[in-house]
Amino acid sequence: MKRSISKPLTSLSPLRFNAEWIAAVFSKQAKVWVGFSGGVDSHVLLHALVNQISVEQKRQLVVLHVHHGLSANADNWLKHCEMICTNLDVSFVAERVQLEAQASLEDAARNARYQAFHKVMGKQDVILLAHHAGDQVETLLFRLLRGTGGKGLAGIPQERLIGNSGACLIRPFLKVSKKDIETYAYQHQLTHINDESNDDERFTRNFLRQSVVPILKERFPKMESSIVSSAERIATDYEMLSQFAHQQLVSWCNEFGGLDLSCIADKPFEERLFWWRHFLQDNDVSLSQSQLESVAAMFSSAEDKQPEFEFSRGRIMRHQNTVYLLPLDKDVKLAALCPGESFKRAFDCVCVTGSESCVLKARPQGESLLMPNGTTRKLKKWFNDHAIPSWWREHLPYLYEGDTLVAIGDLWQHPDYTHLKVCWLLNQNLPFPKGV
Repeated sequence: MKRSISKPLTSLSPLRFNAEWIAAVFSKQAKVWVGFSGGVDSHVLLHALVNQISVEQKRQLVVLHVHHGLSANADNWLKHCEMICTNLDVSFVAERVQLEAQASLEDAARNARYQAFHKVMGKQDVILLAHHAGDQVETLLFRLLRGTGGKGLAGIPQERLIGNSGACLIRPFLKVSKKDIETYAYQHQLTHINDESNDDERFTRNFLRQSVVPILKERFPKMESSIVSSAERIATDYEMLSQFAHQQLVSWCNEFGGLDLSCIADKPFEERLFWWRHFLQDNDVSLSQSQLESVAAMFSSAEDKQPEFEFSRGRIMRHQNTVYLLPLDKDVKLAALCPGESFKRAFDCVCVTGSESCVLKARPQGESLLMPNGTTRKLKKWFNDHAIPSWWREHLPYLYEGDTLVAIGDLWQHPDYTHLKVCWLLNQNLPFPKGV
């Protein structure tokens, strides 16, 4: 959901904000945050904003400094940022973060910052970040070198929501050149910190910034504005494409969000990849190209197979030729049940009345179920008869009295134990396509 109603800046030099944009950003009784590293970019953003908003709007403003602890100077940087905010008479918050072990230190630091945003921001809050045109150019070059697709070529978005929180991130300087930012800092005699890690060309972005971009600019003086403009057009095109893809996918997905694979089965492989990509993106799942190809091939296998693809936040599985995005599996909780009391588990809740000795046990092996007509049915055959999804078979509530299986949730009940009343409620975290 877009917050701004106009372009952020009326003039790139001397960095004048559009009055309508300011009014839109500060329109709600929510906080407006400024991400403040203490570097020249964020200092200029903060200074320019503070000098162009009203006293009332200034009360909504909060400056956020994320302390990564990566540099020996990190504590001094925090003190510097706090002093700047004291001089500007704006609220200041510092968040110390711990970086998780990842292949890329840059990715780990970025993820830690976003976790800090999530921690401090309210649902209607806005955070302004000082990414500029040079950052956009580096991002596009970096992604091209890694082999990006259409979404990656759209570059850094000027605005986007932060997860599902409702909070919004805005980058008002995304079309502003580094030169304009440095000119503003010089004119207003702003002091700023210099992060020594920005000189380390072991980091790809630093290498691009210091050794590649300057050479390109010599040959193509307007390279920066051209790339920023291209990214903006691609972003618009990709957004429209995503909307059209979403509309089609809605008609191909069932009420549980499962995608009917028969709708894409006869399409060329590259087109199947397109639909897979947008199906996953609609569910906030992003996979690499190689992962996407593996998934598309895996779920094109014979329907009697039960492929499973696990990623960091969940799983992809198939049921009756429909693929579902599932949460990561969890341990099955087993226990004796107290009559009339609800027993909550990872994906359901079970309550039994009419028995003092019902116990939840693990899925039995080789069990036969007695049917009301007196016949028996192997449990595995019963699963197939009722089209029980494979991911639910371990998690179904198997209720025992002693050594006798007396009920499976409210799906089956032993004919000799009709006095039992079983209430089984699903919490919808784990889809049950057949409904219960």
